[in-house]
Amino acid sequence: MGKNETLERAFVLAGLDAVREVGGEALVQILLSQAGTPDLAEGVDRVPLSRYLHYRNVALDFLGPGFCATAYETGRLLVRNLPPERAKDVKRLLEQFERAATKLPVIGQAAVLAARDAPGVVRASMKNPKTLVISIDDCPECRDLKRESPFCFLNQGVIAEFAERHLGIQVTTEETRCHACGDPRCEIEVTEVVSA
Repeated sequence: MGKNETLERAFVLAGLDAVREVGGEALVQILLSQAGTPDLAEGVDRVPLSRYLHYRNVALDFLGPGFCATAYETGRLLVRNLPPERAKDVKRLLEQFERAATKLPVIGQAAVLAARDAPGVVRASMKNPKTLVISIDDCPECRDLKRESPFCFLNQGVIAEFAERHLGIQVTTEETRCHACGDPRCEIEVTEVVSA
């Protein structure tokens, strides 16, 4: 992200790219029109949290069940399109952990570092030698939502893409707690997929 760009704007732009992949530019324009926010795809540097939440809610209603896959792909796109200053941070992190026995702690540390200038508080810890738990207090993805099932698909897409792109591993993610479901925080368990 550039120094004037908010996390919310990055979410919106990556989300629009994900929608574009699914339904083309026409679908993007319909979604922006439905949200009453056609300027979000243009040169706006900052997106207030209230506008982002409005856009997210309209996208959720408009895309219905397809929102989950779109949010997951949005997370993957955020990692693929890291700005240069974030890419340098990733390179330094990988150098620090290059001799680690397992790569899961690198994912946790990357999540903590990525959230340092963002809303919410991220912590990471190893539940056991094969499972990383990423906890998110005040999660920006599910803020102000009430759901019956976990909702942090964007976060899971970020984790999966980071693992593949920067660590060369496949992981599974499972959200075991979600603030949108009434839990005090979101928790995502990450496990490396080991080939037989």
